[in-house]
Amino acid sequence: MGACAYRPMERGVSQVSKPLRTVVIGSGNVASAIVPVLESAGIISVRTVCSPTADHARQLADLLHEASVETSVSDIPRDADLYLVSVIDDAVPLIVKNAPRTPEGVWLHTSGGVDASVMAEVTPNYGVVYPLQTFSKGRVAELDGIPVFVEGSTPKALQTAEMLGRAISSDLRVADGDTRRKLHAAAVFACNFTNYMYTIAADILRREADADLSVLRPLLEETLRKALDMYPGDAQTGPARRGDTALINRHMALLKPDEAAIYKILSDSIMKRYE
Repeated sequence: MGACAYRPMERGVSQVSKPLRTVVIGSGNVASAIVPVLESAGIISVRTVCSPTADHARQLADLLHEASVETSVSDIPRDADLYLVSVIDDAVPLIVKNAPRTPEGVWLHTSGGVDASVMAEVTPNYGVVYPLQTFSKGRVAELDGIPVFVEGSTPKALQTAEMLGRAISSDLRVADGDTRRKLHAAAVFACNFTNYMYTIAADILRREADADLSVLRPLLEETLRKALDMYPGDAQTGPARRGDTALINRHMALLKPDEAAIYKILSDSIMKRYE
């Protein structure tokens, strides 16, 4: 597969003769969002939820049919069909280092920034199911229609990844690790950084104007519509786009030092782009 390339897959839900006996490693936002959906669809039957914090593992296990809780990856069952790893990126290699070798099992992780091959030490059947969405505990996210990117080292691994992906969403695509990393980087700008800008805006509104973010709702909605309907670079507006340094300086004088520093970095970058 070429750099930054992915291919959509045919729609349709794969059927499974019986649910895959599954060990879930991780109990964070992604696992809490997709694992109950996969079990309810009859694709998996979770035997064990493994997390170093037992309370966190129990919270996820309580959403499932008959899952036990384990706090050490070295003690997980060795005879599962599927091991679904849903932890922060840096933890994946450590999980692999301490996990039992299960050459017949399929190991899939849910990360956008980690190569599938990191799991080659535990099994030849490894891959990825990466849902490109933001998840928060306690909030139900709409899954159908989100892009889900899959990869598999063997036909068995890819078939398993596809089956899980189709149970999550109708938009299933194949992407290699290099492509996923680039997609993830773009998503950080579009989602994580943007949400932090919302946080700063909400703080300024609360502190300086006795208002909340709802006053900006029409602005936010129109900004997103324009970004999706046209190239965002062509939709850029604001003082930095106009090169209005006097207004920029007045804004910065209103802000806390860390807010002003972010404002300056972004304004300088915008002005450089459009100079």
